[in-house]
Amino acid sequence: MKKIELEIWADSFHEGNWCCENIARIFAAEGGKHHIEYVNGFQPTFHILFKNIEISLIIFGSYKSWEPIPKKVAEILNWGKPDFIAYDPAFDKVLFAVEETAATATGNQTAQRCERQYGSLRFGIPYWYLVSEYGMHIDGGARRDSIWPTIAGLKLSIFKRTPCLVVHYSDIENLEDYQAGKGLDMLFRSITTMLRSYSNGQPILENMEPLLKEQYDDMLHFLISQWSNIVDFLPSLEAIQNDDTAERIAEFAINSPDADMEKVKDFLHWPLIQDLPNEIRDNLAGKCLLKYDKLCEMFENDVSSHVAYTLSNNAGSGKPRTTSEIQGYIQGQERKFNSVGLNPLANFSLSIEHFPFTNKQETHRHTTTAKNIVYLYDRWGDFIKSVYSSYPRLQGKLSFIDIDAPVFVYVSNSIKLGRVFGDPFTGQIAAYATAFGKFDQQPRKVVAYFPHQVHNQVFDKNGSTNKGITLMPELTDLIIFHGGVAVDLQNGKIL
Repeated sequence: MKKIELEIWADSFHEGNWCCENIARIFAAEGGKHHIEYVNGFQPTFHILFKNIEISLIIFGSYKSWEPIPKKVAEILNWGKPDFIAYDPAFDKVLFAVEETAATATGNQTAQRCERQYGSLRFGIPYWYLVSEYGMHIDGGARRDSIWPTIAGLKLSIFKRTPCLVVHYSDIENLEDYQAGKGLDMLFRSITTMLRSYSNGQPILENMEPLLKEQYDDMLHFLISQWSNIVDFLPSLEAIQNDDTAERIAEFAINSPDADMEKVKDFLHWPLIQDLPNEIRDNLAGKCLLKYDKLCEMFENDVSSHVAYTLSNNAGSGKPRTTSEIQGYIQGQERKFNSVGLNPLANFSLSIEHFPFTNKQETHRHTTTAKNIVYLYDRWGDFIKSVYSSYPRLQGKLSFIDIDAPVFVYVSNSIKLGRVFGDPFTGQIAAYATAFGKFDQQPRKVVAYFPHQVHNQVFDKNGSTNKGITLMPELTDLIIFHGGVAVDLQNGKIL
């Protein structure tokens, strides 16, 4: 009998146990057996017997509780913590990573986990994101998952030639129910198939192409049914609706010699303005701001001038905050801003009077500037023209990028100190940078704009780091902070 011992590193013992229970359940449905023992009386080890193999899965719950963490596992955790990771200590090899969430599927909430998606694919690790397709919103209504993790997963599968799946559970009649929908079953059928192949000495993806095709097909059908509820236009609709596309993506995911980039050329690539559908291009128009910001106003003017475009007329606003909350946030930002000098000088201008009330009772204020958080420019030259107009201190400093390069601009209205590199913004920018062209054959430059955050959070003297500081130098070409302070994180330069 072939025997293999693997480690399941998890965010908690609960997560690790849940993983192993479901693996054992799938094996049992096919005639397998299992028993559990506890190392030192507390650490669960699942022993699974299936035909001619024995798989032992020992759970390491709560990443921070163990020292040392295997280097290959720790590398992934620097980019965000998946709920569980399978690791083979004999060959120092990570086999797969999984994120599962019961978070209500509303707005961009599910996108906040996408830094884990990108981090795993960066190391060529197959990754699954199990998420509720339908969730209960705070207002009591049903909401459906965002399209952005799915789009990022499809594109990463092609770019990184590694499986990157978003699988859904629940349905409209059974909100947030793991037993409804196909996601839970597809996830653990995939895991057990990989474990069988790996235990038999085969490549871990040896028998995965049919399962991957099925899951990519589900992802594409999810896009078909949901995109129009989120954006006014989605590229590659013909390819998304083509029955062969799931198989083509699966070929890339297993790095098949049959994978042909020509078959997926420009797949989900957001076009230049001249290539937009006529009805979308002709109706481009900027929107009013909720809270004034000079650069955001210029972004909206550029949409009206047809040098940039946004994705939807249904963009919303973020959560309003109380006056006392915002005042506390402003004070924290100002203390941080004044801790380091700048040349040329930049002015700190956040003031409570600049945050308008959201209601007649004057209890809450807007922190949202533009309702849009995504702008797609055809040319870097048009983008920096608006930046220079808004922040003269940057005049001439942003010419290090080709003026004809297309640009994706992400706007974060975060105001709480320290959130700039945390949830949900790190996950959002990971999903959006991938979705909007960072790795496309005709790539877009990526710019993040934080009108309420100050720049020197990036350069704390204590040397602390987190997943955002790890990720953003790789995914962004420029970050602009409050006061028009720009940072090129790739070179560590303040501009």
